[in-house]
Amino acid sequence: MTVAPIPVFVGPSLPPEDRTGTGFEWRSPASAGDILALVERPPARLCLIDGFFDSRPAPWHKELLQMMAQGTLIFGAASMGALRAAELHRFGMIGVGVIFRAYRNGLLVGDDEVALIHTDERLRWTPLTVPMVEVRATLIAACKARIVTPTMARRIRSLVHQIHFQDRDWPMMERACLAEQLVDEVTFRRLQSLHVELKRDDARACLAAALGPQAPATDKVAPPQTCFIRALSAQL
Repeated sequence: MTVAPIPVFVGPSLPPEDRTGTGFEWRSPASAGDILALVERPPARLCLIDGFFDSRPAPWHKELLQMMAQGTLIFGAASMGALRAAELHRFGMIGVGVIFRAYRNGLLVGDDEVALIHTDERLRWTPLTVPMVEVRATLIAACKARIVTPTMARRIRSLVHQIHFQDRDWPMMERACLAEQLVDEVTFRRLQSLHVELKRDDARACLAAALGPQAPATDKVAPPQTCFIRALSAQL
């Protein structure tokens, strides 16, 4: 029997070279309505990794709840998927990875922790800025490598966090740190070389989990059919 591929909504979190295998159907980052559009023929499993939130409306919680009520196992990780999984894991969504657990446990709270600027599909969704969650992970790695001290790492983290996510790339971070004399140029370049691609790691883990054994069944109740969800359905 032929097994249908798993839809995966993904963009900048997973580079093209990692999108291998025949078990997946690669889709663009999700926006409102993209997941609901599958509800008439719900897949057995689905991965939500990346989603729009600024230039387009983000995928709705009720879309995910409605899909899960149809029996779809939804896995979330890395970016929009980690956010939605942290919000909906009590209702059956399966969160995967370090970023999801940090949100679920309250260690991360802001949506901007995973936000970044990226190219479009023509340029393969290439990231153009660095999400704050990866700055944090990189500073931890730099402390372990004794490139910076914990005190210095906290000061860098605080400074970098003030940079808007649309501007937070490595050159901008370097200029800010040098201007405040937190590190010298050589030290910063060593720090940058340790860049922990946390979203990529979590996205890979999400794909592995989606191909794994069947998750325990849970009772899922369809969300109320509000006028908003009916309007979105009608638009599709």
